[in-house]
Amino acid sequence: MGIADLFKSSKEIEREKNRARRRALRDVESAADVVKDRIATLKKERDAAWTQAREYLRDGQKAAAQRCLQSVQANELMMGKLERKSWVFNQLATKMEMAKTDQEFAAALGNLNATLEIDPDKVADVLGDVDGTLSEQGDIDKIWEKEYGREMNGLAQSDTIPSVEEMMANLEKEVVADVTGG
Repeated sequence: MGIADLFKSSKEIEREKNRARRRALRDVESAADVVKDRIATLKKERDAAWTQAREYLRDGQKAAAQRCLQSVQANELMMGKLERKSWVFNQLATKMEMAKTDQEFAAALGNLNATLEIDPDKVADVLGDVDGTLSEQGDIDKIWEKEYGREMNGLAQSDTIPSVEEMMANLEKEVVADVTGG
């Protein structure tokens, strides 16, 4: 809060906070759109490389076809990385948006507190108990994440993205089907 803010009304300060929040949400959406566009571009490049590989193989240029398949594989790897990053980004952005509810809850609780006469020590004790329970839940979540990581560790990258040799075999089948008409 700067000196200039001292002369602003609480409504003006709240309006500025809301404006900044909306701007931040637009920035988040914009960043997500950039990644989606990049993935779409990579898909187009991958498809074009696959088509070019088919043409090379149809013309008997197996080495050129393999080079194109390496581009296909590289695009698949980059798309996978971007999709994982995008997923994590979206999860974090959703959590940050949900943090706004904390502010709303705090305001509602403040209003309720103003109308009730309660024992603050009791509330602190209850919230302390809730905090302990949530901490234990966090520990359980970590155990699940560890198990997930262990399970995912067993999966090789090649399980999801075919090797150049596998793609060449598939490409050869497609070209044979095109040439023979079946």
